[in-house]
Amino acid sequence: MNKKLPLREIKKARSKIALFRASIELIGKKSFKEVKLEDICEKAEVSKVTFFKFFPQKEDLLIYFMRLWLTDRLIDIKLHPKRGIEAIRHLFQSVAASAKEMPGLMLSLISFLSEANMHPHMPTLSEAEIQILYPGQEALVDAEAPNLGLLFYRFIEEAKEDGDVPDRLPTDDLVKAMFTVFYGAYLTAHLYNSDQFMEFYDLHLRLLLSYGENG
Repeated sequence: MNKKLPLREIKKARSKIALFRASIELIGKKSFKEVKLEDICEKAEVSKVTFFKFFPQKEDLLIYFMRLWLTDRLIDIKLHPKRGIEAIRHLFQSVAASAKEMPGLMLSLISFLSEANMHPHMPTLSEAEIQILYPGQEALVDAEAPNLGLLFYRFIEEAKEDGDVPDRLPTDDLVKAMFTVFYGAYLTAHLYNSDQFMEFYDLHLRLLLSYGENG
């Protein structure tokens, strides 16, 4: 049974989530920079003053998106256990699937990260946010933010245990390579004017694994 939360906390969470969902619906094939703050607020029926209480800058919506995307993937893996290379491919497949509807979102995230000094820290989720976003799955959600680098580390270690990745390859180096594939394969597909993002992910992954076997 869910903990009964103060109505004020629920209203705050609903407004924050409404802003996020409005921005996702508006982006589509656009660049995130093309989506106007005024349009987001109008669609969400939330004031600009309230927007900045939740997101100090518009780009923080991209970080929130990544936070929820990672949480969704962790729930997937808990409900349908995956490990090693299969788990890594699951992350890539999820990006490729979302790109069919919102191709501009990942490109906007890549652009934002290219201007940041470090990979942004993901926000924690309030109890109200968890209840609204993940009804019936609250127990599967950690309030603290997941870390993509740690996920890659875990899956690579599992792949080594499974014999899919040579143990002699440093895991830390492979984590860096996974980040390169995660963002780079998507960007390469875009440069080739292709919407077959998973083909590019698989190509990069095969090249990386074959290099590990033969290098």
